[in-house]
Amino acid sequence: MIALPPPQRFQVGTYNNGQPYTPPRGRYAPRERVEDRLSPCHAVVDLRRKPSAADFVHAIVRELKIRFYQQRTQKAYRNALAGFLRWFSHPPHLVAREDVRCYLELLVDGGGGSSWVSINLSAIRTAFDKMCGQAVTLGLETPRKPKRLPVVLSQAEVMRLLEAAPSLRDKLLLGLMYATGARVSEVVRLRWKDFDFDRRVVNIWQGKGRVDRQVMLPESFKPLLQQLSKTFQPDDFVFPGDRCGRHFSPRSVGRAMQRAVAIAGLGKRPTPHSLRHCFATHLLENGTDIRFIQKLLGHARLETTTIYTKVAVIRQQQIQSPLDVINGKTQVPPRQPSRPPVGRLQMHLRRRADELNVADVELEIINDDRFISLEGIVVREPRPGWVTMEIPPLETWEKGLRWLTPPQRERIESPEFYKLIQEQATRRYLASKAKIP
Repeated sequence: MIALPPPQRFQVGTYNNGQPYTPPRGRYAPRERVEDRLSPCHAVVDLRRKPSAADFVHAIVRELKIRFYQQRTQKAYRNALAGFLRWFSHPPHLVAREDVRCYLELLVDGGGGSSWVSINLSAIRTAFDKMCGQAVTLGLETPRKPKRLPVVLSQAEVMRLLEAAPSLRDKLLLGLMYATGARVSEVVRLRWKDFDFDRRVVNIWQGKGRVDRQVMLPESFKPLLQQLSKTFQPDDFVFPGDRCGRHFSPRSVGRAMQRAVAIAGLGKRPTPHSLRHCFATHLLENGTDIRFIQKLLGHARLETTTIYTKVAVIRQQQIQSPLDVINGKTQVPPRQPSRPPVGRLQMHLRRRADELNVADVELEIINDDRFISLEGIVVREPRPGWVTMEIPPLETWEKGLRWLTPPQRERIESPEFYKLIQEQATRRYLASKAKIP
């Protein structure tokens, strides 16, 4: 037998703040049969040197950046570690498993949800166990999360929601979220160059999990998007923010969704992510293969997509509740008190001579002896007793709205204003119709 030379041991280098490192070895160099990846020489922070809490958090955040963790993950882990070490009030090398249990119990007793407790446990496990070779979370399982069904709107409710969006930007934003099934963070980061009109696809770059994928381009928005893309640069955001070079904030998307839901008068409480649920559920109800839906949604596991079968299967079976058979009456919710007035407003309704069931509505606002006219509202009666109202986007009123005071402009953009206009326009339309011989 040929005697092999002894394997090279770990040596201590002179860089990287004196941290030990392994010298480079060739492919066929002798190695240990079993290598301990949790040995102190592989730790990101050498706890034997008794670092301070600030140095420990700084080193962990730096390692998260090197490993290309998401920005939101880095921020969440940094805040979780800072809160834990602030509560512990001792150097990090003294952390034990019982200390972690006591801290998690404190979070639960303080009213923290399962998601918040899971984030703190994941931050402590990643920092101490995975990066420092400790075992302070050994045996601690991730908290159980409640399994809730997603909020799904019907197709009629989705149309009401899109029609209730007051501005063209909100209509396009909510419409793309429903038509493509993309996440909120993915839609607000879309650029004009991401639209492929020839192949009718939308490219989503580096979505959740740093994965690229393609989704379908809605044919309903294709002419509008082609027209708008000619007036912008390819690198411009489709939904720009208030500051130059920034995209629309996801929180602003939530406020736009709440405003549209209030105007539409939906009884449910959907969020922007609910439009993604509606996209998957409606595709599944129309007979689309669930694996194709998984590809469009960008799910890594099929089990994540199967949650929509729990919502769609009831609609496919057409199960009718016994209460619907009784044909009970629905209770009308109490009317919310209105806010104090901020000015004077007059409404003028003129019926069209060429169309009997259509009328134009003009709003006249009196502001410091200035008369501001808002036109473009159309009242229709497609069938007897069914009156609808069409409101133009806010961009068409921008010239007149700039003369309003901030309280008046806020009232114009509020859902209560649209409900008031709809009630008054419907009442006056029916009154004018009764006067016709």
